[in-house]
Amino acid sequence: MKKRWRSILLVLVILAVICSFIHPFGNVKAVRSDHALLQGLNIPPDVSSTIRRSCADCHSEQTVWPLYSYVVPSSWLVESDVAGGRSHLNMSHWETLSSDDQQQALSKIASMVKNRKMPLSQYLLIHRDAKLSDAEVDAIYNWARAERKRLSATDNPAAPAPPAK
Repeated sequence: MKKRWRSILLVLVILAVICSFIHPFGNVKAVRSDHALLQGLNIPPDVSSTIRRSCADCHSEQTVWPLYSYVVPSSWLVESDVAGGRSHLNMSHWETLSSDDQQQALSKIASMVKNRKMPLSQYLLIHRDAKLSDAEVDAIYNWARAERKRLSATDNPAAPAPPAK
């Protein structure tokens, strides 16, 4: 009986090792960038620190990959979340966005953080330090709105400032 359990365990380990090389969402771990996050924006140090702590793992190419992100099936969940996050907003490629897209992204950042839709709850289960305090939510929200207005004014220097929302 022990020999049978050992054989089953060996097969499961071999399958797990083989599956670790399968990346159904693309090999997101292979994409790494040292570009400054949100390059070109005026970011206060406290907001920058909060964004790095709570947003960068999924929304940049500076992801910190914990050990469990290399073990199937949790690796697939993590890779899926990172691929999805980067597809919505990759802060490592901010400078490639048009001014309009940057303004829309800033608006979405403000909205998602203010409404506590970001960071995702499944991320917060394991990364408790990524949870945003009320003060951090307000700081990101106010920064994103101010940066959006600044970008808008830069694009339309003669136009009046848009009304506050």
